[in-house]
Amino acid sequence: MVKWIQLVDFQCPACPDKRGGNWICASHGNPVYLNENGVMECSTTCTGKVINWRWNCGSSYHNGEYLKADLEGFTFALSQAVQLMTKGGSEWTAKLITELGKQYGQ
Repeated sequence: MVKWIQLVDFQCPACPDKRGGNWICASHGNPVYLNENGVMECSTTCTGKVINWRWNCGSSYHNGEYLKADLEGFTFALSQAVQLMTKGGSEWTAKLITELGKQYGQ
């Protein structure tokens, strides 16, 4: 059974400004969740792999656009998100990192 964890106080992985926050789906206004298979979703119908997800933290860097995160940016944001490791545990985190490597072809 997959474990979904809400992205709370998670830095923007697509932006060098490193702004963080509680991520909300732009389409539905619902919280965004991540599972150990590298899949993200809101509590409505938006779902997709991390590699396909687009981000906008409100920084001027985005210029109003939603940008994809590269592996380096997402991994850095993940490393700063201690609550994910705490809530998911080490096995959850290890599986997520393995899945991210597969998605990004690493």
